[in-house]
Amino acid sequence: MVIDSNLFVICLNPLSKYIVVFRKLVQGSYKLCVSTDIPFEYLEIFNRKFKQGKAETVFLFLREATNIIETEVYYFWKLVAVDPDDNKFVDCAIAADADY
Repeated sequence: MVIDSNLFVICLNPLSKYIVVFRKLVQGSYKLCVSTDIPFEYLEIFNRKFKQGKAETVFLFLREATNIIETEVYYFWKLVAVDPDDNKFVDCAIAADADY
């Protein structure tokens, strides 16, 4: 699975019905694939949306969890023209052969 940073923000809101996505990640129910730059985008977005402590805690979890798979991206597809920053998620999903 690959999660876009905006969706990840929604998943971290305890009042969101999507909090289950993050809880299942913490429980190890699935693997999250990230390329080199994805965690840093997460941190940047989390720092804007949350208090620094929460942002850093989630970032550290992403760096330490065994079900976070660092995926090497060898080709940049440039499939997202509307928001080119989102290409990193598409490229990671393709490289990881992710289901979601």
